[in-house]
Amino acid sequence: MIPPVPPIAVSRPLLFGLVAAGALAAVALEPPHASFAAGFAAGAGSVFVLSFMKRADGGSASPPNEGPGSPP
Repeated sequence: MIPPVPPIAVSRPLLFGLVAAGALAAVALEPPHASFAAGFAAGAGSVFVLSFMKRADGGSASPPNEGPGSPP
C-alpha cells in the first residue's frame, strides 16, 4: 500500500502563470495538443480557486494581532 503524501504548498502567482500558459497554449496549438493544454489550464485554475477558498481571510499567513511589535 502506498503511504499518504502531505500536500505541497504552491504559490498563487505560480498557479496563475500555469493557467495563463495553458490558456495561451490551448489557443496557439493544434487540436490534440490544444485539448491537453485546455485541460491543464482548467486543472491549474481549479487549484488556484481552491487556494482562495481554503483561507476565508484572504490568505494572510499569521493572525493580525501577532507579530514582533504586538502586545502580549
